[in-house]
Amino acid sequence: MSDTEQSAETLARWTWCGVIFSLLGVQILISGVAVFLATSDPSNVIVEGYYEQALSWDEQRLTQAKSDSLGWNSQVTFEKSPGLLEKSRLEIALLDANGQPVTACQVEGELFHHARAGDVFKVRFVETRPGHYAALVPIQQAGLWELSLVAAGTAGSFQEKQQFLLKNSGEFQKVESVSDSISKVKK
Repeated sequence: MSDTEQSAETLARWTWCGVIFSLLGVQILISGVAVFLATSDPSNVIVEGYYEQALSWDEQRLTQAKSDSLGWNSQVTFEKSPGLLEKSRLEIALLDANGQPVTACQVEGELFHHARAGDVFKVRFVETRPGHYAALVPIQQAGLWELSLVAAGTAGSFQEKQQFLLKNSGEFQKVESVSDSISKVKK
């Protein structure tokens, strides 16, 4: 074999080995990107403590029954901020069974958009006037939002989950069920 033929054969071997390793490298890169995208998407959520919640189902139902027996209800109002970087104002009016304001409560909540259930905002409300509790919240995106409230006071503990539809116009509507929200979005 001549030196030229041997050089050509060596070059061919290196070329084919390079092609094979390049294809393997591209495959590893694509797999890494796919794993990153699959695990970093906030619309896919693993609910923390799901197993423990399932085990304590009876206790949760008892707590909810005690809350319901108080006869309290909440009225939620929302003021969308004019700017994208500003927070909107969410206000809760707590009323007892007689329609009187419930005062001196610690009101906390969790708020999330259904399309981004991984982005949960913990909210602490401050009493602004008797029975009215307000907080600034980072709500800008239109769509279906869920608010879980817990209000603890001397008269008892109240908990409630509500869903709201935020329209692009800033209108904030309470939704009774998910199917109601879908029909309202289509309108």
